[in-house]
Amino acid sequence: MWTKVFKNICRYKRIEWIALKRLVCIACILALLPGCSKKTEEPYRWEGIDKESASDSYIDFINLEKENEDIFGWIYVPEAGIDYPLVQSSEGDDEFYKTHNAGKNEDPKGAIYIEAANLNTMCDFNEVIHGSHPSDGTMFGNLDKFLDKEFFDETKYIYIYMNGNALVYYVIGAYTRDNTRLLEDYDFTYASGCQGFIHELCDGRSMNKLIREGWEVGLVPENFLVTLTTVNPDDPDRQIAVVGCLVGDVAGKIDRFVDYSDDEDYNLDLEDVPTDG
Repeated sequence: MWTKVFKNICRYKRIEWIALKRLVCIACILALLPGCSKKTEEPYRWEGIDKESASDSYIDFINLEKENEDIFGWIYVPEAGIDYPLVQSSEGDDEFYKTHNAGKNEDPKGAIYIEAANLNTMCDFNEVIHGSHPSDGTMFGNLDKFLDKEFFDETKYIYIYMNGNALVYYVIGAYTRDNTRLLEDYDFTYASGCQGFIHELCDGRSMNKLIREGWEVGLVPENFLVTLTTVNPDDPDRQIAVVGCLVGDVAGKIDRFVDYSDDEDYNLDLEDVPTDG
């Protein structure tokens, strides 16, 4: 059985609604302008010029896509210094952006990218976004700060801008897990795979896991998540994962079908589900 979900209905709870409404109003202003883009004084170039913060200027997707057709969005987390294009290899090569920047130039820092298995419409249950962890704090080099409770408590939102839309995700969890591919560990095309990841995220607290108060229960396969991942610099066998839940979709484009056809697997024994340990 296929179940159509979302339909622009808010399915979330325990959000600071006043702050969220303010954020969505700002995002609406961005999205209602032509193409969700604002022209800068000169086209953005990958090297040699400074640019204003993505939060203070429109993203010129027209010129960005001319530079690289693989660019489909922009991710912005100001507290963590994350302010970069989002790319996905049009060739289906998930290794390319590990060693090339968003301008397709060789760069040991790589780019901020999603794998070919994810949709660049941001309509999957869990959009897994990868980035390197340089020592200078660029890219996802500050992602480990989310493991600090004070930083986690104060940093609540992930913004993703797209051509014609703006998305707001509420940061609900941060933890370390085995350095494996989430998109291999769970099949997010089925409800059971979505539930398996929810179990991994919400199954108890530990020194290596922070969960936003009130979010230990209530997540369902009908939600829309984003997971920022990078290798743990203190232990390359583990990765840092920061998870956000969609709470703002300005254009109302985020929608999908949830496949419950594997009903016998949906109520699987959760002891068999991989955990973050």
